[in-house]
Amino acid sequence: MARSLSYSDAVRLLGGQDSKVVAAIEKITGGVLLAATPAVPALLGLFDAKAELVRLSHDLVRGFADRRSGLSRYSRTERLEAAHLVIVVAAFFEAMADSDLPIEFRDLEITKAEQLAVTGAGNPPGAVADDARIFAHLVGNTMVPPLPHQSAEVFRIFLRDYYEAAATVTQRFVAGLAVWDRLGAGERDRFSEALRALPDRAVTRYDELFRQLVADFPEVACWASQREHRATRTALAGLQETLEAISTGRAPDQRRASLALAYRAELDRQIVESGDVPDGIRVPELGEGYVPPRFRVCQVPSAAQVSEESWWSRLPARDDLQEFLIGHLTAPQAVRAPLLVLGQPGSGKSVLTRILAARLPAADFLPIRVVLRDTPALDEIQDQIEYAVRQATGERVEWPGLARSAGDAMPVILLDGFDELLQAVGVSQTDYLVRVARFQRREADQGRPVAVIVTSRTAVADRARTPEETTALRLEPFDDERVALWLDIWNRVNAANFAAAGLRPLAPEVVLQHRDLTGQPLLLLMLALYDADRNALQRAGSDLRATELYEQLLRSFALREIGKHRPGLPDREVRAAVENELRRLSVVAFAMFNRSVQWVTEADLDRDLAALQICGPAGPGAAAGMRAALPEAELTLGRFFFIHRARALPDETAFPTYEFLHATFGEYLVARLTWQVLTDLAARDAASSMSFNAGPAEDDLMRALLSFQPLSARGPILDFLDQMAGTADADRRQSLRELLVRLYRAVNHTPPGIRYADYRPQSPSEPARYATYAANLLLLALCCDRLVLGSELYPAPPDPVDDWHSQTLLWRALLTVDGWTSLVAAIGLSRVEVDGRRDLRLSLHGFTEVTFEPEWIFEEHGDALLMPDLSLDQIRQKAYFQCSVLDDMVHHAVQPLNKVPASLVNSFVRVGRAEMASAAHLLVDFWANPSAGTAQRVADLLTAGLPWSGTTYRYVLSALLDRLRAGRTVSPEAAGKIFQQLVEAPAMADAGAQQTLSEWARRELSLTEEDIRRLE
Repeated sequence: MARSLSYSDAVRLLGGQDSKVVAAIEKITGGVLLAATPAVPALLGLFDAKAELVRLSHDLVRGFADRRSGLSRYSRTERLEAAHLVIVVAAFFEAMADSDLPIEFRDLEITKAEQLAVTGAGNPPGAVADDARIFAHLVGNTMVPPLPHQSAEVFRIFLRDYYEAAATVTQRFVAGLAVWDRLGAGERDRFSEALRALPDRAVTRYDELFRQLVADFPEVACWASQREHRATRTALAGLQETLEAISTGRAPDQRRASLALAYRAELDRQIVESGDVPDGIRVPELGEGYVPPRFRVCQVPSAAQVSEESWWSRLPARDDLQEFLIGHLTAPQAVRAPLLVLGQPGSGKSVLTRILAARLPAADFLPIRVVLRDTPALDEIQDQIEYAVRQATGERVEWPGLARSAGDAMPVILLDGFDELLQAVGVSQTDYLVRVARFQRREADQGRPVAVIVTSRTAVADRARTPEETTALRLEPFDDERVALWLDIWNRVNAANFAAAGLRPLAPEVVLQHRDLTGQPLLLLMLALYDADRNALQRAGSDLRATELYEQLLRSFALREIGKHRPGLPDREVRAAVENELRRLSVVAFAMFNRSVQWVTEADLDRDLAALQICGPAGPGAAAGMRAALPEAELTLGRFFFIHRARALPDETAFPTYEFLHATFGEYLVARLTWQVLTDLAARDAASSMSFNAGPAEDDLMRALLSFQPLSARGPILDFLDQMAGTADADRRQSLRELLVRLYRAVNHTPPGIRYADYRPQSPSEPARYATYAANLLLLALCCDRLVLGSELYPAPPDPVDDWHSQTLLWRALLTVDGWTSLVAAIGLSRVEVDGRRDLRLSLHGFTEVTFEPEWIFEEHGDALLMPDLSLDQIRQKAYFQCSVLDDMVHHAVQPLNKVPASLVNSFVRVGRAEMASAAHLLVDFWANPSAGTAQRVADLLTAGLPWSGTTYRYVLSALLDRLRAGRTVSPEAAGKIFQQLVEAPAMADAGAQQTLSEWARRELSLTEEDIRRLE
């Protein structure tokens, strides 16, 4: 399938082979416009007849406008692409005709030899004549039309470049003729100046012709993002109005009408089908409540990281989703590659496909919405389409017959939920989008062009290869304007209900205090439903903590579910049932957290619930007459709309998975259950200390939950735990801290219990579980008290620092890279002294100032320190042996220093009032930052009386003097002072050192032999 048209293609398509207009164009170009290679006389005739060519081009476009009735949707698109290319070429020749060139092409006298040269006669095989190049650029080259994902400004740059190239090859052609040399300088200059102005004149004329084309065909404005954008309207109502206004198709047949009826019915259904709605409150219907979000869009290179925020941040956010979709679905690229719609869970991807299926006019489009989670996942795309049609209408159809029966309408396949294939089936689908594009090519080859839109969660989009020409569109979170518009709909729909219940409408300023929950439409609905219960959100005010908000949100939804499914319970049992619901949700959150994923399969969740056994029954099982009771996981999650259930059907067998619509719900629930288990353990520990059989309370449950993943792996978890600890009084926090420190000290010496041995969300080694649990105990202790000393964690002599070093090596070895990195980022560490001994001060989210103090490292004080046992070769060998990437990077960076004498690394000295530093440190500092101060410190080092060999002293002295000579950053006065200090130093009495100093002084300080002897 051709990707774009040439001018000759466009002429044939608009005029037809037997058209009088086409014949006239052939005539004025000497019959070569539609031929392969032109001759010079024909080209010159084309230039001379440029005004006639322009007129005939306009006739082609007008003729198309007059004949547009009866065209199919895709035929109209093809001819619009052709008409656009015709006006591009016509604009150039029209601008040339109006530019008053000082030379008429008919006046150019061309010799026989020049004619042979430019037509390629006698040229080497494969050579292209200059004439052919000009002709090819002006009327033979393809010109891609405006693309809906581009800005109008970008297309204008391409267009001007096209015209500039056309003017350039014209200039080269004329300048290469002998007659050019016979023209006067003034004529040549005027000709060249006119051609330089030609591109801008052509662009201006193109704009005029484009506006005329838009007047006849409004969809073309959407190709070029030039359609006037109206204020944001709900449910894409303007899309339907615009497409119906330009419709030329015939009424749909019965099968198309049945599909249209099924999809239009969706507009009268609620945006979400949920039982989580308070009595007397109405969720808006799809046709009135869908607010189009902002979006970013771009054509996707094959290696693009479309799941990364950094990839999208370079693109501007747009607010013309309606206009973009009109432009895309009426542009040629729609049938060449899929449109990939990305977004977060709850961002409205599926709702967008429901809206499109309902809004696309049946006369011009045949939309088919394929819900992939309900469709056999391993079949061909054609099979999925046929399955979806049967589900929507109850009628079995074969795709080829349905596509042929579409007549004027262009099929639009909406494949909703590609990410659900990936996560639910567990089968590689990396070529799915490629198969979609292959399906589109096959259909086009069969004369059944089809547009395809695929939706997916952003995070997994990189798991599929994107075919060439794929356009990706990412839905953006709601901004303040869209939050206000959504709330206006919500308040208007429920105005009577609010008045009857004495409730205040929900104002944007109240909701926007919780911006992390306002970006996704479903989360915004969750806040609105929460407030619908006695204006709970408004009564909470601006001081509502995040933990309180999430607790009240989740508790209110659980309470409504209990009231609906188990009415009449006493208050005490209601509270217990609500707590059981939240605990089950917490197990769900841990199932995802401990597997390092954002979703969990139903089978894994059922295993976790059975292994932990910390929850009561989920509620009523199978009703009478049902074939089987629902699984525990489905009973737990099926009632909450803020949990997304994905299911795909390979071979008609469902593999459901679950995820929270917002990851923070899961992170809060992990923190909530952790805090509950910790406080319960502390209560049992306190009770056991009062009994005759005193002993530590068993921490089996906490160890089971917290030995697979460090809590720092998800930053919000620690934030929630920190807030929870902050609500406890000082005595409670202190008792929790003491318990956690005790558990930390004993963690490597206490075997895990067998009570929860079957809880295995992952299969790490036992040492790795010990390491992870120890890390989490420390993090919890830091949540309870912002400061913990290393000597508290390791009270046994001789030194807590050595024990800490061993523990960090264990963490580094046994945690994952992400786990280790998050742990280091979460804990601030300061090297301190306590009671005259070195110690560590640990804090949560504290700032770690990295400074290396030799006195602290070696526990030595004084003005000099020698470490004779330190071997640089051993250090490098150990690092090389460990194959640590980070260590290798550091050693690679300092590898040029390997030839520095080892004694410089082993020697530490305090010079002046500065801190103690190694000789190597002082020397490198001077090399990197030459100044009077750093030079003076090296000079002080040479006069400190260290027991070095003469070779070492001469090395340092030469390094100092060479850098002083090369850098020129030290004044002569400072250099003279350093020289005098060195010549007086006993360590410089060596003859070689004295000679080095004397030569440097004569050269750099201009001292005479007598001056030097006097100084000595």
